[in-house]
Amino acid sequence: NNMRSTSTYEEATIRYASTFLDRGFPLNAHTRSLMAAIGMKGENLKPSQTSMGAHVTNVCATLSGEGMHYPIGGPRAICHAFRSVIEENEGRILTQVQFSRLLFEELPQTENISAKTTEGDGEPKKEAAPQCIGLRLADKREIKFDMAKSKAEGIRPAVVSMMGLITTFIRLLPDEIRTKYALPRGLPALAERRPVMKILYALKGSAKDLDVTGADYYRLPAAALARDTVDHVTGEVRLGEIGGNHDEQRDSEEVGIEDINQNPSDNPQGAEGTISSSNVPKKSRKVKYVPGHSWMEISFPSAKDPSFESRHGKVTTCVVTIEADDDFVTPYDTKPALYACQKGKGETHSDYKWLMERVRQDLLDTYPQLKDKIMYSTMEGPLLRGLSHTPQRYAAKGVRPDSPYPGLFSGGSDLTVGESFSASIVGGWLAANAVVGYSAVDHLFLQKNITTDIARYIEVPDSPSEPDLAVDFDPDVPTAVDEKTKKEKLVESDNDPPELKKEE
Repeated sequence: NNMRSTSTYEEATIRYASTFLDRGFPLNAHTRSLMAAIGMKGENLKPSQTSMGAHVTNVCATLSGEGMHYPIGGPRAICHAFRSVIEENEGRILTQVQFSRLLFEELPQTENISAKTTEGDGEPKKEAAPQCIGLRLADKREIKFDMAKSKAEGIRPAVVSMMGLITTFIRLLPDEIRTKYALPRGLPALAERRPVMKILYALKGSAKDLDVTGADYYRLPAAALARDTVDHVTGEVRLGEIGGNHDEQRDSEEVGIEDINQNPSDNPQGAEGTISSSNVPKKSRKVKYVPGHSWMEISFPSAKDPSFESRHGKVTTCVVTIEADDDFVTPYDTKPALYACQKGKGETHSDYKWLMERVRQDLLDTYPQLKDKIMYSTMEGPLLRGLSHTPQRYAAKGVRPDSPYPGLFSGGSDLTVGESFSASIVGGWLAANAVVGYSAVDHLFLQKNITTDIARYIEVPDSPSEPDLAVDFDPDVPTAVDEKTKKEKLVESDNDPPELKKEE
């Protein structure tokens, strides 16, 4: 089979997770559904559509004895910690800006020499792609490199996009550049994940008062219990579909890697036919948020942060994440498959009010102790989420940090598994190594990467015992929650029998 590779994990990524679950747990539908939930809780995707490699990675991460980590002060604290380093090295940080498009510059004739060379069959090569030199903001400001100055100083300019491959090469890449040149190999065959809405709540009371923890709650209809049936004549067990019957049928247990990675000029899914003004919305059953059934994640970020109460008092934050239904996004039958966000649906729109009320009731049904505790609520979105975790995503050779355009690199969670903060960090690490020029040989055999480079030259701090935190936090100073817990333990110890006190 020419789709197989020497890597077992790479081979697993082009298979569907349902095959693994059906063969591994054929006698227990509850176990199959549980493993399906653990394997893909971050996206509403059934095992029959999920990459087996992504599924197994998530299962191993969840069952790992290392546990989960959360930065003190939240993920934003890491950004604040890097701020001084960036500014000390003459860098600038801009926040709350919107991007319009990437900027390109044709390479000089001496560097564009490949345009005159020929392929092995005698046909001329396609003209070399232009250099990415910066980007334009929505307010028409441009941030770009001075290429002449960079060349004189021996600097190789690099633009790194952490916004995902779809946004980078479809939404930010100018139409004329995309049409004339190419997209990353295999990208037209992929699909964008359905965008999400995030409903933010401020709750009165600490996490202890409200009896909530840092554990996230998920409702996963794609992992709904499979309904196995038994043939009463033959006794044969027919395995049901996890998450119910799906509409999309697949012809095999693997995806066609060669079909996905064809050159755009040879592939009708290529750049020339990817995006055009004639694209029409995809005709399918309308997706609507259904309370008590639709995919949902509930998290309490403040309960994860031990420094939160000392900085903000007895307030708890809650984030409810749901999929954006077709009242807020429009799916398009393009290549790659995309979603367009509908505009003009703010707080006064009926769709906004309807969804806010349904989600609020869903939250209170799940956590009834939060009734009358909501002080403030708002909704953000639709928010784009990157590539879907299908086998096609991991078969596409263009899903990598470098790109067909010199100076343009991609990072973010599209290069790894999931959309977590840690996945984005790994994606950024891969992009940084690509900018430096380290290859797979350097990583695997020579142990050369930016981490080993930093470790070689970093200076040991004078006071290693002194904590280096972006927010003020002293674990030795008890918070109100610690004091309350301590008093409860003292009351419990007073009721202990004498023999137990003697043992202590």
